[in-house]
Amino acid sequence: MASSVSARGTPRSWKMSFRGRERILGYSLIVPAFFFVLGLIVYPAAWGIYFAFTDKVVGKAESFVGIKNFIWVLGWPDFGMMIVNTLILTVVGVSVKVIVGMTMALALNEDFPFRAIVRGLMFLPWTVPSFVAGLIWKWLFDDQNGLFNWALLGLGFINQPIPWLGMAVTAMPAVIIVVVWKGFPFFGISYLAGLQAIPAEQYEAAQVDGASALQRFQYITIPGLQHVILITVMLSTIWTANTFDLVYLMTGGGPSNATEVFTLLTYQLGIQNGRIGDAATVPLMMMPFFAGLIVILTRYMMTREEG
Repeated sequence: MASSVSARGTPRSWKMSFRGRERILGYSLIVPAFFFVLGLIVYPAAWGIYFAFTDKVVGKAESFVGIKNFIWVLGWPDFGMMIVNTLILTVVGVSVKVIVGMTMALALNEDFPFRAIVRGLMFLPWTVPSFVAGLIWKWLFDDQNGLFNWALLGLGFINQPIPWLGMAVTAMPAVIIVVVWKGFPFFGISYLAGLQAIPAEQYEAAQVDGASALQRFQYITIPGLQHVILITVMLSTIWTANTFDLVYLMTGGGPSNATEVFTLLTYQLGIQNGRIGDAATVPLMMMPFFAGLIVILTRYMMTREEG
């Protein structure tokens, strides 16, 4: 009898059953998330990988073709331009968002009248749906009725309307402007939260020691935000490289494929032309790049938690 009772008089079988129930509860909480991930991520991804190696076309049975789809995509005349456009949109867009977001955070971290209202206004672009934002900016850049041409003509800076979205030299910068406008509040709010976590005593001590504003920014602000900067840059790189809605609404990949990115090519092949096999090949070719970023980000966050 004594062997089955703990020092406090509690039966060991009851303890084991309690732990068992706790374990079952934990598994029951994980199961819904497991099926959610399985149904919305693993299952579609598995079919996408399978179709990339087939000649699947809407309405017809598929057959295995190996790497023929990859060879076809690589041989597509504008494949190089698509990669360059995606890189330009991603690198320039993320870089400008970092600069604008940091400027926004530094400004909003200061104490000034109506700061709460200004903060709300600065976060507004992030809350606007991409569909609405794309239509608004498309109207602003319109060569006939757009606000920008109307203002420039009225001020006498130009003599005739400029087709901002109709020229290869201006179409990509216009798209980048919209991508930056839509995404910089994410950087601003992240950096602002990081700034408020940096002890004010560090700035006060540096100022007493004679450090300039630039030196305080270089030796206190940047080191204090380096983890936030890394995470936001990696996340935004993945999001920006996958931009579809804004580019599709504003230019549709034109003019002359000047703004064609890999998401648009996937849409055109799969949705417009019904070539599912070819369409699945394009994102699969980009998967190693995104997988690398995700692995780096995951390992960094795990290292931070262990530290």
